[in-house]
Amino acid sequence: MSQGLDCHGSVRQEYERELAEFAARCREFAQNEGVPAALSHSESGSRQWISDELTRRAQRLAAAARAENSAWLALVGRQAMRGSWALFALVALIDLATLPLAVSWTLPRTAVLFAFAAFALLVTSLSLVHSEHGGVLCFMVGADGRLSPAKALGLLWGAALSTALVYFAVEDFAAATAAERAEVNTAIAHPRWEYLALLAAPVLVSIVTNAVAANRMRRRAVPYLPGQRSQLRDLVADETGVGSLASAVWLPSYVAAVLFLIAGLAKNPYALPQLPTTVVWISLGAAVLFATVRLVEARGPVVVSVVRVRPPGGLDGPVRQGDEIEIRGLGFVPPAAACPDQLARIAVKLGPIHIHVPLVPGAEGGFSNPTDTSVTVPIPPDVDPGPWTVRVVTASGLETEDYALDIAPAED
Repeated sequence: MSQGLDCHGSVRQEYERELAEFAARCREFAQNEGVPAALSHSESGSRQWISDELTRRAQRLAAAARAENSAWLALVGRQAMRGSWALFALVALIDLATLPLAVSWTLPRTAVLFAFAAFALLVTSLSLVHSEHGGVLCFMVGADGRLSPAKALGLLWGAALSTALVYFAVEDFAAATAAERAEVNTAIAHPRWEYLALLAAPVLVSIVTNAVAANRMRRRAVPYLPGQRSQLRDLVADETGVGSLASAVWLPSYVAAVLFLIAGLAKNPYALPQLPTTVVWISLGAAVLFATVRLVEARGPVVVSVVRVRPPGGLDGPVRQGDEIEIRGLGFVPPAAACPDQLARIAVKLGPIHIHVPLVPGAEGGFSNPTDTSVTVPIPPDVDPGPWTVRVVTASGLETEDYALDIAPAED
């Protein structure tokens, strides 16, 4: 484990060093420092040089972030495997610690050990196959790289139910008398609808939401930016990082169902427990709420207006060749595209002309251009006056609708 931690630690330190250097460079540029003297007299030239320099450094930062994420996923894969065996050791320790309180070693105690050993073997096999992709974590990750609550809860309930079935299988196989075997068979012979419903709900939610999202992406209605880092907070937060009410209700209800399953087996080791109806209906209702929220939220980029940027001391007037325009709207920077290397990919289409959107560091950190609500670009001085159309192309390649813009001829 030390080797895994050391490997991830060294890669993490490299990423933090690149991030610190990038942030320091941004602060330097925001204070109008670090620009070559040959370009300091030209505002447009210095801005373009700063943007190119930040783009190169952003690509280095993105490469360091990808290396750190790969090392982190490999560490998670190994830790998940060790954690499953630690859980088995904890259950065995509890069995041995409570043995003096019992009359003798019973069949359920043996079944519990075999059930958790089977669970640890399953996690180990999955972790070994996908160790470089997070082990069992890769089965909970969506197409965008974030942890999917639907997949995570489906895996949670499926693992709990499979462990319970192994528990009863061991009891049936090791039963000493026909009466014990008949009691076990009776417990699992009549499947309960709530178990199937809790298993089917996250699977159906995942299938439906993924199918709708894929269809929207084919219609270019929503952006698609894979490669985000998986974090535990993804289970209770939406893509913007804000807490999700639907996930906050859905996750605890499934955890409560698992706890009721464990408590029911502890009370009666020879019967599949009946889950409380309230917990089941809350879980199913939360699943419907989560799916509804995912289906109705679809925010694409939209251009609302285009205005001329007036230089300091300049006069008001129409948009002319060589002027800067500020494109105002929504959704230019989706949550997954806030990294500097993704910001550098945003472009503006002025008719058939593709204009690079310069990266402008802000005085208080981050970037003042581009942002989620505005993009500022210069009009090429050699464009012909007349009617034009403006589009914003996001980092995912998604384009806005055309916005009409009239460019006036240059003043004599």
